[in-house]
Amino acid sequence: MRNTFRRRLAFILFASITIWVFLWYTHDLVKKLNKSNQKDCETIAWLWAGVQYPLSIVGDESGLMSCTVCGHPAQRTSSIIESESLFCSSCADTTLFIHTQRLLPNEQTRVINFTRGLFRELVNRLDFPTIFADKSNNPQIVNGEVIDGFPPDRIEEIKRRMDELASENDPIPIIAGVDTIGHLFYGISPLNTEMRLIPFLELALLLLIAAIVFMFLRSEVSRDRDLSWVGFARETAHQISTPLSSLMGWIELLKDDPDLSRISDLEDALIHMSADVDRLNSIAQRYGQMGRKPRLNPISIESTVAEVVAYFNTRKGLLGSGVVLELDQSKNEHIINGNSVLIGWVLENLIKNSVASCASTADGGIVTVSCEYAQSGAKEVEIRVSDNGRGIPYGDQGKIFQAGFTTRTGGWGLGLSLAKRIIEEYHNGYIRLLSSTPDVGTIFQILLPLKGGENSDNNTMGG
Repeated sequence: MRNTFRRRLAFILFASITIWVFLWYTHDLVKKLNKSNQKDCETIAWLWAGVQYPLSIVGDESGLMSCTVCGHPAQRTSSIIESESLFCSSCADTTLFIHTQRLLPNEQTRVINFTRGLFRELVNRLDFPTIFADKSNNPQIVNGEVIDGFPPDRIEEIKRRMDELASENDPIPIIAGVDTIGHLFYGISPLNTEMRLIPFLELALLLLIAAIVFMFLRSEVSRDRDLSWVGFARETAHQISTPLSSLMGWIELLKDDPDLSRISDLEDALIHMSADVDRLNSIAQRYGQMGRKPRLNPISIESTVAEVVAYFNTRKGLLGSGVVLELDQSKNEHIINGNSVLIGWVLENLIKNSVASCASTADGGIVTVSCEYAQSGAKEVEIRVSDNGRGIPYGDQGKIFQAGFTTRTGGWGLGLSLAKRIIEEYHNGYIRLLSSTPDVGTIFQILLPLKGGENSDNNTMGG
């Protein structure tokens, strides 16, 4: 069992490390994608800034001066002068320069429209939003579309969108020479948004897997522990059965003694001894069938309860000093599908706990077992075991049905956990601590479905 647990633990550690490595990898991948997006935007910004000066020259209506000898250009000094004599650095002489246009108006328009169209196609290929703005952050181009002629309300909406994009990524300055001529605002692609969620989804998945594995291991440990108790119970029953058979034989021999009738006390003692041995044999058989399917038959719950109470009352040694055990049940008979041996065992455990609680007080106490039709309106019979003993501490009341929990020295803490399994798993009933107040008393409640409701033939532990 220990080696199995270690192997499972090693597998869990390996799986956890693998998932964490994959988590780190995807997180790093998201960072790389973000950097790639930023690179794309920086490239577009640099390219856009780089063509601004050539475009400004193309769109310059003033033109320039050209040498009439070699055609070398010179800057025009006045928009009025059409020709003048200037020094030509190419000819190394003073020549006549005349005014010429860089491009004809239709050529200028064609070049500007072509350049804008090129950038529009480039930007449209991106899967994230972009806004080009001038140095005063007035929007100029949105997702490759020039916004000339947009209405004021649309411009305000674009400006709000610029603020949103600025919160997602820092705007990239567009620098021509040494001057900042504008900014490029850009957002996050849908793919990046999805990729950003992956690490969180993986973390949630890791936690879910860890929780499932933890619950699985916990149930496995609980199952192994239950199997250990089942094996222990069966072995104990096997060991007890041999001396019990011998005791039953000796009792029968004593009953056959002809002188027995002259000793009435011995005769009564043999009767009680025979009953006790039969009960021990029943208990041994009950534990010998642990882990097997119990067979449920129609039984009178009132008769089962009465038998258990009578057993305790006819053996005063089972009751502590000053402890009184009372039975309070209706005369009506209620039939359930059940196993009288298992239900009797549950009642014995509850009564023993109540007796021990009352016996620890100075004046003893009263233990009352009641059985009647449930007042809830459901087709159920209700059994209550109540006492006025020392009660259960408030801090322990939520743990009393846990296997292994006990407040008694030398106790094994299995009685109530097995009682819960017998009532709820094998009889489709319900058992709970109805109330308990320290130094006042305790009430346990059992609800069992009447025959004619759900027929339960459940199984695991027998009797």
